Amino acid sequence: MNYTRRLICVCMISFMAFSVNAQTTGYYQKLDRKYKKYFVGIGYGLGTASWFSNLGSTQLYNNSGGVIRSGDMRFRAQNSTRLLNMEISAPVSKVRIGLGISFEDFYLDKLTLSSNTPGADGKEIVFDDSFRFEKFYAQIEAPFKFETDKPYSFGFKGNVGYYGYSGGSHFNFFGDSQLARTFFVNLGLMGDYKLFPHAYFFINPSFEYKYFRNSQTEAPSEIIHNIISFSAVAGLRFDVSRE
Repeated sequence: MNYTRRLICVCMISFMAFSVNAQTTGYYQKLDRKYKKYFVGIGYGLGTASWFSNLGSTQLYNNSGGVIRSGDMRFRAQNSTRLLNMEISAPVSKVRIGLGISFEDFYLDKLTLSSNTPGADGKEIVFDDSFRFEKFYAQIEAPFKFETDKPYSFGFKGNVGYYGYSGGSHFNFFGDSQLARTFFVNLGLMGDYKLFPHAYFFINPSFEYKYFRNSQTEAPSEIIHNIISFSAVAGLRFDVSRE
């Protein structure tokens, strides 16, 4: 994860340097200067997530390290989440592009084995655990009306990126290696309201899909998670451009 954190820092610094240079050199000439908002934002949110997972040729362990179940199994789960997002964005033509990092905390309490798991019959397994996804992403925001003098605006917002994970007390739920294949895509709405010059309150409800597959170095064990979540994030973002 140290490599991931270094990559995040380098990308964020590079993007900020590009944005400052674009602003000072007048790179974006197609927009009136007062609409060239360069946002820095922070938001907090709550959500729910649904898991559709497949564990092949492996074992599911409890908190004490004992085996709950062995072999191939499929399960579903639902849980609550909490998110902390930090983002930066700059205008390009009639959209805004940017980068962000997000820390998403998950809280699981049980798993429901799917009926196609041998001997499962929808059995529920107590599985209390908490862990964090550390997400890095690129984003694009497309306002419905980019050039507006109204104090509020609405538009679409999408993210795509990858994530790492930390925490968790159940051995083998994500495998042993940190080389898992992960990615996510997010699509939602963005609405903001100008509180005072350069400061905006925003709300961003969205749907997100996450994919996880453990490293091939752990074969024949196979761990696949498909996670679909809905969340609503609210916060403040500040326009750091010069008017």
